Amino acid sequence: MNESRLLIDIGNTRLKWAEVRARAPLGQWQAQGVVVHHGDVAAALDELPARAQSLWISHVLGAAAEATLIRHARARWKAAPQIARCAAQWQQLRNGYAQPERMGVDRWLAMIGARAQCAQGALCVVDAGTALTVDVVRADGQHLGGLICAGLTTQQRALLGDTHINARAQPPHYHGGLGSNTETCISQGAMLACLGAIDRARQSLTGPVHGMLCGGDAPTLLPHLSGDWQHQPHLVLQGLQVLAAGETNAAPC
Repeated sequence: MNESRLLIDIGNTRLKWAEVRARAPLGQWQAQGVVVHHGDVAAALDELPARAQSLWISHVLGAAAEATLIRHARARWKAAPQIARCAAQWQQLRNGYAQPERMGVDRWLAMIGARAQCAQGALCVVDAGTALTVDVVRADGQHLGGLICAGLTTQQRALLGDTHINARAQPPHYHGGLGSNTETCISQGAMLACLGAIDRARQSLTGPVHGMLCGGDAPTLLPHLSGDWQHQPHLVLQGLQVLAAGETNAAPC
């Protein structure tokens, strides 16, 4: 049955969604969108398409909020949502966590989405949003671990909020070098900290590495990264699509 599925990825700041047919190729969706939820996830859900035969949801909200999310989804779509969970393994991809259930499901889905697009070779998967996460996967599918740190904007807000640095309020200007005033020193400090975290994590892999970037800050970071990197803004949704479809095949790189 080529049913209509609604895929929903709820992050710390944004909700991303896609409407897809059950047999559709990876990333080929009927419709998609992004809603900034400002903490009001229920209101954001109400902006999504009203019809769907099945719902698949990934979220980082926690257990208490999940119960509310499920109730709201049932009331709106008259269907029980499938909630994505981390696992010890998906095909040849093996989770490096001793307790896989403690990993953020967005990271796990991003790795699945990346591996579904690139069946061979080592991977470095980056989600650059409110938090910056980096995960590295060997060519044989073993996840070696990752990093979690404050994202590009979060770093700057934390610094200015916890210090008495006198900086003017202005849009950040990012480039590849050092800052020449307090404002650009702050923005460049955050930028190079993110790039450094990504680079050091990538160095834990030997040989060719396929790098994939998603998240709101990915376009800002991408021009300043060295090596083989692709902007793949929908990795989490693609991983969710793979799980929903029960896919067993991955594409060669």
